[in-house]
Amino acid sequence: METVKHDVSRSGTLSEPTGELPRLRWTRLVAISIFALALNFQWAALGTIVLPSQIVKMVGDLDKGSALAFVLIPGAFVSLFANPLFGWLSDRTHGRLAVWGRRRPYIFLGTVGSVASLIWMATARDVLSLAIAYALTQFVSNAAQSPFHALLPDIVPPQQRGLTSGVIGILVIIGNIGGVLLAGHFIDASLPLPAYTQGLWLTYGIIIVILVIFMIITLFWVHEIPGPVQSQTRERRPLSYWLRQPATRTIASVLATTVLAWGIITLWNIWQIGGIDIDSNFEQVLIEVIVTIGILRLFDFRPRRDPDFAWVLATRLIMMLGINIIQSFLQYYMRDVVKVAHPEQATTNFLIIVSLTSIVSAFGAGWFSDHFGRKRIVYIAGGLMTVVGLVFVITHQLPLLIAAGAIFGLGYGAYQSVDWALVADTLPSKSNYARDMGVWNVALSLSQVVAPIIGGPLLDTFSHAGRPVLGYQVLFSISIIFCLLGTVTVRFIRGVKN
Repeated sequence: METVKHDVSRSGTLSEPTGELPRLRWTRLVAISIFALALNFQWAALGTIVLPSQIVKMVGDLDKGSALAFVLIPGAFVSLFANPLFGWLSDRTHGRLAVWGRRRPYIFLGTVGSVASLIWMATARDVLSLAIAYALTQFVSNAAQSPFHALLPDIVPPQQRGLTSGVIGILVIIGNIGGVLLAGHFIDASLPLPAYTQGLWLTYGIIIVILVIFMIITLFWVHEIPGPVQSQTRERRPLSYWLRQPATRTIASVLATTVLAWGIITLWNIWQIGGIDIDSNFEQVLIEVIVTIGILRLFDFRPRRDPDFAWVLATRLIMMLGINIIQSFLQYYMRDVVKVAHPEQATTNFLIIVSLTSIVSAFGAGWFSDHFGRKRIVYIAGGLMTVVGLVFVITHQLPLLIAAGAIFGLGYGAYQSVDWALVADTLPSKSNYARDMGVWNVALSLSQVVAPIIGGPLLDTFSHAGRPVLGYQVLFSISIIFCLLGTVTVRFIRGVKN
């Protein structure tokens, strides 16, 4: 295997790596990708089946939308900074910890932390403790996820990235199928509490076993390319030096802007300026956008310098907003609108159909994008997902929804497959892969923050007004708009072939 070399300047800074990456065998491609199955097994089970059912058991039907948002938002907010943070740390890991490599120590420690936090989630008996446990799970899981994602640009040569992205897409889908099958089989919120709790513990236990098994496969089968060697000379810096650093100024400005925005909104509501009361949801979104901008700047996100990477980030944010708005409240839609007897099982069946058709498109789309271009796949994927959004608005018949799920899966699988290849093609810095992959994942995290803020209160408002069906129609119309916008923005990525 050819070694990728790094140069270190006299000042101790790292240069871009040199040399070409060798082509990889199928076994290596699968080993690099396999942990994605376990991660998505976990999040598919938790996000679509387990958490919504736990909320229903805790608060009942009437306020479940806002309660679910209360649990989801802090966790997604934690992942906003945790993902790029652990990516940045992984890029700069050297010395004794790096004997295993720059990525594998974080994958191990993050998985061990996930085991502990998942046990806490299983024992939670109120909304607040569940929210705290879920936020901790997001934090430790991102410690593993961000360095794991960097293995793709670290090891895979450009000519195999579309193929590897397809492999990852297939494993993601298999994880999604396994997660919802597991949770849908064991979880039923209509059962008495003792029987429900038994199914809940079985679900969490199997998630933990899957995480540990695939973590072990990744640790022992993936051989990392050596990272850059850091200069051993370390100069002690006075406090005044650190106070002058751009990172310190960025953190201070974000904190000041956040406090200022919160103060203005609070005073506005106290004084009732113009007779208008600023909603707490708007306040949440505004503060989280400010913090997100600060996080992106802190980790060297510069749209003018790296426009293609910025457009990939924007495309992912908008597209995932459209997807998450539907996914976050799908089980409640089955309960409130379709009115099936077992909403957990109906949600499971829908997602299995989505996942099965996703497998068909994911691998083919990854290969196709290597040979004929990435953008065409996104255009097709966005169009298919938009059509499905229209079906959800127009009809609420379960057979038609299942058929629409098959179409949605074709678009979703194609998009997931090409999404990985797009970011691998446009990463700004070869010496900071994990940090930049973490920045890319900010788009996913922010969509997971904003989707519940939009959906939860909106659905509860229409539910209290006695018009729950209209609430879901409005919500899915918003999803359609996001999918259309995400399809359009990909055309602005100049450095990626059509």
